[in-house]
Amino acid sequence: MGISIFVSCVVISCLVASATAGVEFSTLPRTLGVIATINSSTPNVGMAGIDKVLVTWWVNQSSSPVVSEYKTVQVKLCFAPDSQVDRSWRKTNNDLKKDKTCQFVITKQPYDSNVQNNTVAWTVERDVPTAIYFVRAYILDASGIQVAYGQSTNMAKTANLFKIQSISGRNVSLDIASAAFSAFSVVSLFGFFIAEKMSARKASQKR
Repeated sequence: MGISIFVSCVVISCLVASATAGVEFSTLPRTLGVIATINSSTPNVGMAGIDKVLVTWWVNQSSSPVVSEYKTVQVKLCFAPDSQVDRSWRKTNNDLKKDKTCQFVITKQPYDSNVQNNTVAWTVERDVPTAIYFVRAYILDASGIQVAYGQSTNMAKTANLFKIQSISGRNVSLDIASAAFSAFSVVSLFGFFIAEKMSARKASQKR
C-alpha cells in the first residue's frame, strides 16, 4: 500500500514538472538568419523612446528547416551577458519558460513562406533600460511552442551587439509648467483667503 502511494506521488510529480517545464533552448535548431542594427546618430548606441532597431530575418534553407511546423515568428530584444551580471531578473535559463534573457517583444507575426527577407523597424520603447542588447527570433508552431530560432549574435553572444540608453532626467518644459501651475495655485489660494477675510470684515461692519 505504502509503495503504491509513493509510486503515485512520483508519477504525479513527474507529470506536474513536465507540464510546467518549457522547451529547452539547447534543443532548438538555428534555422533563422537575423541581422539587427540600431538606427541612430551614434554608431551602435540608441536612445529609448527615440531611435529604432532595424531587424531583418530569413530562413536558412541549408539548415533543413521543417517549415511545415512554422506558424508564427516572434522577434525579441535580449540582454547581452555583460548586462546580465548580478541581475537575477535578467538571468538566462535553458528552460524557455524560466528564461529572462529576452524580455521585450519587437514583433509577433504569422510566418509567410512566400517572403524570403522580412524586415521590421521598431522604435525602442521608453521603458527599455540602459543595457547591451542583441535580437533573437523564435519560430512558433500552431500551439505557440518554440521550434526553431535565430539571433543577431554568435553563440557566445559577444558579437554584433548594440547599446540602448534609457531616458534619464526630467523634462524641462514639464518642470516649468508644473512650477508655474503650482505658483498660480498658491497665488489663487492666497487671493481667495484675502477675499474671504475682506468679505467677513465688511459683513461685521454692516452689523
